[in-house]
Amino acid sequence: MKMRIGYLSLKERQEGEYVQHMAKAAAKQGIEFVQFTPFNIQPTTELILGWKYIPSKDEWEKTTFEMPQFIYDRCFYSPSTKSKQARPIVEWLKNKKDVTFLGYGLPNKWETYQALVTDNALKPYLPKTKKLLHLAVFFEELRKTRKLVLKPMNGSRGINIFFVTLNAYSITVVTQKFNEIDEQQFKNREEFFEWLHPLVDSRNYIYQPYLNLTTEQNMPQDLRVLLQKNEEGNWHVAGKGIRVGQKDSVISNLSGGSSIIPFEEWIKQYSQQSALVLQDEIDTISSTLPITLEKHFPPLFEIGLDLGIDAHQAVWILDINSKPGRKVVLKTDLANQDKVYSAPIKYCKYLLTQSKNERSEIS
Repeated sequence: MKMRIGYLSLKERQEGEYVQHMAKAAAKQGIEFVQFTPFNIQPTTELILGWKYIPSKDEWEKTTFEMPQFIYDRCFYSPSTKSKQARPIVEWLKNKKDVTFLGYGLPNKWETYQALVTDNALKPYLPKTKKLLHLAVFFEELRKTRKLVLKPMNGSRGINIFFVTLNAYSITVVTQKFNEIDEQQFKNREEFFEWLHPLVDSRNYIYQPYLNLTTEQNMPQDLRVLLQKNEEGNWHVAGKGIRVGQKDSVISNLSGGSSIIPFEEWIKQYSQQSALVLQDEIDTISSTLPITLEKHFPPLFEIGLDLGIDAHQAVWILDINSKPGRKVVLKTDLANQDKVYSAPIKYCKYLLTQSKNERSEIS
């Protein structure tokens, strides 16, 4: 039977350009490549009405095909009804014995933090993180530190992150959605508590100390490291680049209008000694973090690791994403593009050599 890889997404024909490159890489190795959504699966027959790449025509055909042996899960969930309907279907797929997912995803930020903080090599790089459960406890912490960051446990792209500052006569809350910055001022604790109460009730937020990760021009910046497994099933750094946010913005996500700088260019601002120390710390985190995650959670294929470097050259783990974007890597290293596009195909070929039972036991 011909090997078939399926690209699974919530939207039809999602990430078109990337999927096109991947489909071509699969075709070169005689592998069939299909794209579908959870809603394309026919429940009674388990046949799928989706899109199949036809190499001879270099085009996609809407057709019916059998369940792929390997699924590359790129479903991005939101609070929408569609997302809620899709989740149980994807969980059902993950439990099927004849289907292998390239990666089985990560839990929320709180559970991920609790796993990572058990590793002594990673602990110094993790901002102290607490769950938002009580108004008074949060305010007491704010009184001590004057600045805190609130993050949704299941958030991505910098959406619904709140920067809270205690001033002499007010409390300021700043957030950013795409490139729009919203600032609210609260005159007293009661007003602020009224705003904070729904976040506490949701039990879906964590908070961390505020880290100053801006450039001299007051632009937020962070380092995106793309980690992937290779054709031997080993983790490696597929690429890295610096995201620099717009002046006076509060996040450096690309959705907020950030620009991208190659890592090799950015690190030149430091002395040779400082650059060596920074590189060593980045390497330590990059090599340790995926191994630690897979000790606690089901197998992964790729990780988007976001690191912050503060004014004292301390490195901080800011965020970890098991379904990362690849724009930063593709834009900073054009020579690397083919490797990134073909990585899922090569990893599938490796998985084919492994016993399905071994992965089932882990997952």
